[in-house]
Amino acid sequence: MTLSRREALLAPAMIAAAPRAGAPVRAEVRPGRGKPTLFLNGQPVYPAFYALTDCPGGRWSFEEEPQANLRRFAAAGFRLFQVDLFLELIWPQPGPLDLALARRQLRGVIEACPDAAIVLRWHINAPRWWMEQHPAELVRYANGDYETIERTVPARILVDDLRRVPRVSLASDRWRAVASTRTEELLRGLAAAPEGRALAGVHVAHGVYGEWHYWGFLHNEPDVSAPMQAEFDRWRRARGRPPLPVPDAAARLQLADGLFRDARAQETVVDYYRCQQERVAREILHYAALVKQSWPRPILTGTFYGYFFSMFDRQATGGHLCLPEILSSPAIDYLSAPQAYGPSYRDAGMPQISRALVESVRVHGKLFLDEMDQTPSWTWQNNVDLAFRLTDPEMDTAILRRNVLASYTRGAGLWYYDFGPANRSGWWADTRLMAEIRELTALLARYHEQPYESAADVLFVFDTEVFYYTGSMSGTDPLTDRLAVNGAITAAWRAGAAIETIHLADLARLDLTRFRVVVFANTWRLSAAQRRQIRETVVPGRHVVFQGLPGYLEGDRRDIAFGRELTGLDLQPDPACQTHQPAWRAGEETEHRSGRTWFFQTPPSRYETWQRVFREAGCHLYTTQGEVIYAGGGLLAVHRKEGGSSVVALPNGRVQKVESVGPVTAIFDWQTGERLR
Repeated sequence: MTLSRREALLAPAMIAAAPRAGAPVRAEVRPGRGKPTLFLNGQPVYPAFYALTDCPGGRWSFEEEPQANLRRFAAAGFRLFQVDLFLELIWPQPGPLDLALARRQLRGVIEACPDAAIVLRWHINAPRWWMEQHPAELVRYANGDYETIERTVPARILVDDLRRVPRVSLASDRWRAVASTRTEELLRGLAAAPEGRALAGVHVAHGVYGEWHYWGFLHNEPDVSAPMQAEFDRWRRARGRPPLPVPDAAARLQLADGLFRDARAQETVVDYYRCQQERVAREILHYAALVKQSWPRPILTGTFYGYFFSMFDRQATGGHLCLPEILSSPAIDYLSAPQAYGPSYRDAGMPQISRALVESVRVHGKLFLDEMDQTPSWTWQNNVDLAFRLTDPEMDTAILRRNVLASYTRGAGLWYYDFGPANRSGWWADTRLMAEIRELTALLARYHEQPYESAADVLFVFDTEVFYYTGSMSGTDPLTDRLAVNGAITAAWRAGAAIETIHLADLARLDLTRFRVVVFANTWRLSAAQRRQIRETVVPGRHVVFQGLPGYLEGDRRDIAFGRELTGLDLQPDPACQTHQPAWRAGEETEHRSGRTWFFQTPPSRYETWQRVFREAGCHLYTTQGEVIYAGGGLLAVHRKEGGSSVVALPNGRVQKVESVGPVTAIFDWQTGERLR
């Protein structure tokens, strides 16, 4: 490989430096202190990482700017790091891998932090030369041919993943065999190298941005390639069904009942989405198991999966609908996702939460890691001129604390992902931010030593099965995704109560005794057994909220009678509804309460509505003025955008005040009420 002049100047020092002598890192996730816990060489640690960008100019650990940022976080007490490594960059031509470059990527981190524990984000994208040799293995799009993209400057490898560009099909058996061989080659080489002593985990990455979304999914319809057709044929034959062509774009947009597909008439579309989703899940589990089999000691295996919120109404086409299958596998130690995108989550004063159903991950004994990638100055931008000077330090501190506490209080960890100026690095280079990160991480590490306990008494239950059966003529599904999922949860999180979220399939795994309210958010496809489970184990003794079309689907049937049986309410079609989807009302009302059962035709989008429900149910309300609260793990965080004064009521009866002239995230000890930050 030809080195740049800058790389050549750095290379001698980097190659000469040897990793710190000592025991190789042994990393694993197992129960500890009441939650899934990361153990390094047998010792539990708070899982806070620093991660370099994958973008040119910031991705190589041994270069000047990344080195400086690695050292900043090492000086702040960080030992856990993540760096990217692309197969195509260490396999630029036929032949063996360039393991020297892979070793240098690890060595750069070790140079900055001699006792580092490193996770490699391993991108198994096919190199361009391989794709040119095997065009039949590439994804094809149902809505058009490849786009022509011309650039005059280097770009991020992943920059065009959402466009119709050549990428290897995620159903390609041929590429799986090649990528598997190269993964084994990488791990054998690193295991034999001194730098491999610091390798703690492998984060398997593929699909859009390495996040296992299907190529181009946001505005396109994959995948009508030969590999996917072969996969679809096998999938249908295994279920006793004759092979059929992968459905075209027009077939995928057809709907039979408002936003619902007819499961019989459109069996091929439903089958295709299931086939595509299951293939992606199998790919993840294949590579995760391969990593464990190829490494000589315990190693973390994780990936991006389980995205649920902020999915752009494209769940079936490129979402993560096989969460139960992924969570049940021993090959996976952790799942991760960026924190939710969009102003309703990221703006100051709003509830920043993970995109995943964190409690489902937790009850399966897996670790969850948020990717905290929100730039300073609180808007998601890449501004070279502003990135190294904070325009509003008070706002930046409030956002930073909010995002970090959103992860910690739910029993999760995170990494600071350094996109940086112009997608390079240095988002937290300001000394004021680094001082806050140092002190905040030390605080959370101390509380991490205590047994974990959730403070939530509100549970939101969500489902992924329903997304196989819903859509719209525009290719998006605004009611199921935008309102019932994203709109409801952002409003509820400002109502002052502590909240957990879980997948419908995991409802029986959770101890429900502490929940005063259970909200069935988008559970519109339920079996008779699931309806009975809800009636017998959830409804008694607590307030239950249903919204939209609860229980409307059973198998391939749609019937309002299922909803009546589930809720106990006299649900009727609402002829006054002007939308294209079916709508129900209870008696004469679209919002209805009968005893402890609540029904909302349209999911509530105001926090005051949820606050009324929570108050009547006897939930503990920490605040009542629309602040965002996070409680768990011995801590309470209260976030708001505007200055002023608010009262915070703790469960033990103590009352505290939060006063500020601007944005604030106040952190308290949950037991004593002591103000910590």
